[in-house]
Amino acid sequence: MKGKEFEDMAFSWLLEKGYKVLKRNYRCKRGEIDIIATKSNKLIAFEVKGNNTNLYGLPQDRIDKKKLERIRLCLTEYALSNNISPDDIQIDAIFIYKNQISHLENVCLW
Repeated sequence: MKGKEFEDMAFSWLLEKGYKVLKRNYRCKRGEIDIIATKSNKLIAFEVKGNNTNLYGLPQDRIDKKKLERIRLCLTEYALSNNISPDDIQIDAIFIYKNQISHLENVCLW
């Protein structure tokens, strides 16, 4: 599987879980967000990482502080441009390993 296929899996999973997906592959000057969604009055950026082998490490090993900071800046920009309070945002991660989905909430605590 490739990145887009993992993102498609995550997208479908989020819909099944009741999230309202607003954007996919949102780009700003500072970076990119795989999926932006809302649920329970929260604006959530999802970083999706997946693989089917541990040859290059587990998916959760591929998100670092620098990546999270770029996502945070992009999500803040998106929120402000859509009149959403930056207090109501969070960053989550979806890890897909051998077709098993794991969801980690609040991976970036401001």
